[in-house]
Formats: sequence, structure tokens, C-alpha cells
Amino acid sequence: MDDLPFKNEEFDVIWSEGAIYNIGFEKGVTDWRHYLKPGGLLIVSEISWITNTRPLKIQTYWDREYPEIDTASGKIKVLENNGYSPIGYFVQPEHCWLNHYYKPMEAGFDGFLKRNGNSKKARAIVESKRREMELYEKYKAHYSYGVYIAKKLDIKGI
Repeated sequence: MDDLPFKNEEFDVIWSEGAIYNIGFEKGVTDWRHYLKPGGLLIVSEISWITNTRPLKIQTYWDREYPEIDTASGKIKVLENNGYSPIGYFVQPEHCWLNHYYKPMEAGFDGFLKRNGNSKKARAIVESKRREMELYEKYKAHYSYGVYIAKKLDIKGI
């Protein structure tokens, strides 16, 4: 994701759903900008705080897991500072997390453990994901995936 084989200004749209996290939001929006044509759209989903304050337990968890987590206003500022004009933002609903992410992942735990010989490393991954699911159930009022839609501005030097 951080060494893509595309040409400058090759795309009208870059859509990254749940993946920019792998290289970091700021690195992604900065690095991918040159792949977009002027006026091209960047559409990314990104873990985001949906409240300005939150319990210390969930703040500490996400600070450790993904220090770039921020509020929508923080993410929009990153977009603006990197040559984009925000067009829209919305929070993914709870059923997206539960029905389309956590439940399918949980359904695959037994198979994953079996394929990996029920190894200590595989068990640790499953336990980590179970913990993440428990935290989401308890603290889902404070964070979600935000979807950010922004247009690349035709600004030279960025």
C-alpha cells in the first residue's frame, strides 16, 4: 500500500475502505494524492472518535493500537492540509461493524485456529480480536469508522 505501481494522475477516484489504517491516514492521503487527477475524489473509511471525550480505558486502548485515531474535525484538517477539499463525512452505522465485520470474523475463529494448529500465536490473535469486540460493545458510543470524501485541489507544490 505504500509502494503502489500507478502513474501520477492516473485515477479519477481512489476508494479505500478499512485499509488506509495499514499505512496511516496522513501517510495515505499524502502519498496517494499524486495518483489522483485534479478534481479527483478520495473516499476513505477511517477509525474515528465520534465524541470529544471518552473513558480512559478505550482512549488508552486506541492510543496503543492506532495513535492516529482522531475526531472527524482532526481528520478533515489532515485532508485540508494535504491539498483536498472535504465534500462529505458520515459515520458508518453500528450494524456495519457487527454484521459485516465482527460476526463474520468471529464465525471464522475456529477454522483459523484449526488451520494454524491452534498455535499460541493464533490463539493470541483470536483473543485480541475478542477483546476488541468486547470493547466495541461497551464503548461503541465513542468511536466508529468515519467515511471521508474529499476532492483533490489543483494546487501546485503539494
